[in-house]
Amino acid sequence: MGLAFKTVTVNIPNTEGVFQSNEDVGFRNDVRVADVAIKAFKLDYAERPTPPSDIVQVGASVTNVAGETVEFRVKTNYSGTEYTGEVSVLVIADLLRDD
Repeated sequence: MGLAFKTVTVNIPNTEGVFQSNEDVGFRNDVRVADVAIKAFKLDYAERPTPPSDIVQVGASVTNVAGETVEFRVKTNYSGTEYTGEVSVLVIADLLRDD
């Protein structure tokens, strides 16, 4: 067994309200268990909000582990106006074998 790490950057196109993206990443061996953590995020106004808003939500969660693949979901919400940006997610996997 051994730990493996991969970083995935999810780009957010111009959107309003909730954005959700299902992603997957492959490892070199079967994955026993996995988790994800947000490394960084950047959300930019596409236009100035009226009235101003300061609520930003960003989350990531594992949705499935199958063989060498970890599937996860990234969800963002900015209640002010249209926005764009990116979220950098660290995927941590405990591999069944470490070659």
